[in-house]
Amino acid sequence: MRQAEWNDITWGVANKQMAHLKSIKISQNLKTEEQEDQTTGNKTVIKSLEPEVLSISYSASLAVGLDPRGEFEMLKKCAGMQDVFILGGQKISKTNFSLDEIELSNTVLDNNGRILSGDLTLNFNTDNNSSSKGGKGSKSKSSKAKKKGSLSLTPEDYAKARALVK
Repeated sequence: MRQAEWNDITWGVANKQMAHLKSIKISQNLKTEEQEDQTTGNKTVIKSLEPEVLSISYSASLAVGLDPRGEFEMLKKCAGMQDVFILGGQKISKTNFSLDEIELSNTVLDNNGRILSGDLTLNFNTDNNSSSKGGKGSKSKSSKAKKKGSLSLTPEDYAKARALVK
């Protein structure tokens, strides 16, 4: 069951792993400017809209088939990439979202320093100028094609993860 997707990365529940979104936040602010009006005093003029900002969070745990550290490393490679964000089968914006920030927090470690579980927070925005000539969010389609889906574990990795939980 797919809950959301971006850049060939999916969140939801699958046969051997679970990356279920815990929260999603979308916001957009107005760009305003204060101008002095000689008859009435100061006046606020709305110039335009700021880029949309999207923040999602989900948990990764070896117990549910996601290696938190591996997921973090995979997502770092996607930083700056642009794509539509699909939630519940529908685009949530007319423009592409660029991945700007990846955070791994609330980690639980084993005695050997391996990360057993943690929360991942991803921050995106639509301030990408749709240009492929450099700047923020300008990685090419060929670069995008190399980054596929959430981390998949081999049967051996899955067995190791299950043994850690017991």
